Amino acid sequence: MKTQSLCSLRMPINNTKTGQSCELRNYRKFNDHLMSESKNRRIAAIMFTDIVGYTALMQKDETAAMAMRKRHRLTFNKNHSVYTGEIVQYYGDGTLSTFSSAVKAVECAIAIQRTLQTVKTVPIRIGLHLGDIVFDGTEVYGDGVNLSSRIESLGVAGSILISGKLNDELKNQPQIVTKSLGFFELKNISKPVEVFAVANEGLVVPKKSGLKNTFNKEDKTIVVLPFVNMSSDADNEYFSDGMTEEIINALSKVKGLKVTSRTSSFHFKNKNIPISDIGNALNVSTILEGSVRLSGKKMRITAQLIDVVDDFHFWSETFDRSIDDVFKVQDEVSMLIADKLREHLGHFNIGEQLIEAPNVPVDVYTAYLKGRYHLMKLTLPETEKAISIFKGVIEKEPNFPLPYLDINQGYAFLGTMGLLPAFEAFQKAKPFLDKALELDTNLPESQLNLAWISCWQNWDLEGAYRHLNNALEIRPSDEIYLTFSNILTLEGKLKAALNYIEKALELDPFSAMNIHYKGFLYYLMEKYGKAAPFFEKALDLKPNLPFPPLYIGSILLLEGQAKKGLTYFQNLPPLGPEDLTKQGGMTMAYIALGNVTKAEEGIAELESYMQTNSMGSALFFLILCHTMKGNYNEAVDLIEKGMEFRLPRILLLYTEPILKPLRSNFRFQELMRQALGDGRAFKNPKRKYKKSLFDKTELEQYHNQLKHLMSSEAPYLDPDLTLRDLAQMMEIPPNYLSQLLNEGFDKNFSEFVNSYRLETFKSKAADASQRHLTILALAYDSGFNSKTVFNTYFKKSMKVTPKTYWKQLVEN
Repeated sequence: MKTQSLCSLRMPINNTKTGQSCELRNYRKFNDHLMSESKNRRIAAIMFTDIVGYTALMQKDETAAMAMRKRHRLTFNKNHSVYTGEIVQYYGDGTLSTFSSAVKAVECAIAIQRTLQTVKTVPIRIGLHLGDIVFDGTEVYGDGVNLSSRIESLGVAGSILISGKLNDELKNQPQIVTKSLGFFELKNISKPVEVFAVANEGLVVPKKSGLKNTFNKEDKTIVVLPFVNMSSDADNEYFSDGMTEEIINALSKVKGLKVTSRTSSFHFKNKNIPISDIGNALNVSTILEGSVRLSGKKMRITAQLIDVVDDFHFWSETFDRSIDDVFKVQDEVSMLIADKLREHLGHFNIGEQLIEAPNVPVDVYTAYLKGRYHLMKLTLPETEKAISIFKGVIEKEPNFPLPYLDINQGYAFLGTMGLLPAFEAFQKAKPFLDKALELDTNLPESQLNLAWISCWQNWDLEGAYRHLNNALEIRPSDEIYLTFSNILTLEGKLKAALNYIEKALELDPFSAMNIHYKGFLYYLMEKYGKAAPFFEKALDLKPNLPFPPLYIGSILLLEGQAKKGLTYFQNLPPLGPEDLTKQGGMTMAYIALGNVTKAEEGIAELESYMQTNSMGSALFFLILCHTMKGNYNEAVDLIEKGMEFRLPRILLLYTEPILKPLRSNFRFQELMRQALGDGRAFKNPKRKYKKSLFDKTELEQYHNQLKHLMSSEAPYLDPDLTLRDLAQMMEIPPNYLSQLLNEGFDKNFSEFVNSYRLETFKSKAADASQRHLTILALAYDSGFNSKTVFNTYFKKSMKVTPKTYWKQLVEN
């Protein structure tokens, strides 16, 4: 059971006819105990429980599940009587109860677990916290209720988890043994909370890594799968790919939403893979898929959102527009998708516009999309074709910055992959990049390029970080996180670099470069066993990636397997016209094997490249070779020479394991300090914490206003109700309503509205005069807009199927 979807800051007391006697009895007992006026507040030990795996058991064997729940409730009633606890509410397979004594609460929990772990085990988890609760005559609420529900949701079957605050009350209670599991970030809790497990005999004490439901920041995640080209002309695929890319970029601007990058999205293009498998592979909660059909000047775009966990479509739409409105429809589609994601996943702020239309004619823009289509094929002929198209676009619209940036990207790709001499590629790219930066420095791509220039050309790491932070503020991307990781690596901050490459991999887990770089960081940490699999995986994804082979071979040398290393380098295919990995690697292997003659021949050959375009690569390998031979002065002399030419690979030397013997060399230290600074260039940007849109008084005011609106006007009966509609009724901006639902009700829009629809359905179902209607008809009358949404929400909330619930009503 997902407690967070059922338990909010306010726990409504169930007063429907189906469970009325038990719930009302507990309501009255609780009311008598707490209430001396209309609203009563006190400190109490709060217990939440639920049965692990109950929903799955219900689907498999409803009879067994109902018997388990009956035993669970009998045990609870008995033990709460013994330990003077008050059961406030049963909901499905879970309970909420309170105790005046923290010790009694824990002793009760232990007794319950021990009883339920005997014959016919009931796999429950229990969470406890000591905190503030309020009862206002209809609801129990307060921060203490929220926190105890979060702690319970962490647990596993057979465990009892308690907050640090409650644990403090057990200091002089030797009969209760507890163990700290560490600090956890929990949903809607501002500070990390220390959680303890009760470790008495017979109880399960989970490992921290095994806890079930820590606040998962991946809940608000989406992949936009490549839109399918449904046009009769296959050549229109460029347009559907372009539409996909624009929506990815637009959604990436939404703060708090993680959007999978293009590379990993397009990894699944034209592959018949189940949605659930794609979701698991990319670790996303939501998938957007769609199609585009062009016919003359008309276009039809379809889009649908899929909940990966529950495997159902919760929104779909078709847009019939003129191609002349392409910019408008891109923003319209992106905004609507962002709205529906917020309604389904929870609060985040959405700007007034996600896509700003470029100031170019539609025919120029579609030509640009064709260029992007060919550029992203990542081959020599396709890149050359893309550059040609982009140059044609520039002739028509010389002030359009994007084609300049893409020409620069194309030449950078050719130079990096060895398909063009690096120096030649740089010379060809430079004027296009310069022009792009002249036209618009505020594009994220512009800021990213400025970061690269600051780092690799100007050796200004502080400037590089500044541009990266600017780019990140405009639109996060895996390239930005990868570049952060690059520069942190240069400074030797490898753990921080690993954190950033993990962020890059979250957005683009199928990027060969990201995967390689994680391996590279483990290589620099000298964790060679961890590094090698990442290098191999990167090559599986992109066999012509030139970087991993050097480090695969170097690992063999560093681990004392020089013969294998030599064989590996000897069998390497050519990696590009200027790449010296094969020659440099073989020379290092001969040095490791003690083959002086071959080593000297290799060094001489590397030296012959010092007057060519391969100078940077030759110098790098000569520094490695002389260090392996113990010629430290020669190695440092070469480093000094490289610094005169500002060769980029000089910046990589500080962390290279093969150069460890140089790290104590004063000249090496001084040269690295000159190149990299004092290691203090990186500064964590000041976090811009968003202040709550409401203070406590306003939050309570709007909370009550919304409750009144829902009860008096019943807007939830409109199956097409949106968050924006409800915000308009409340006369507040949509972002405010989203935050109100998040902070005031601990629900997203869909959960909030469907909770009212569910109560309406239950009321209608209990009315004998409505029995001539089908279950689905009652659901539609209650405001649900689809059978799938109704069934999914009902089973989540009630822990039984609608059919079983109906059967119980009829029988009673």
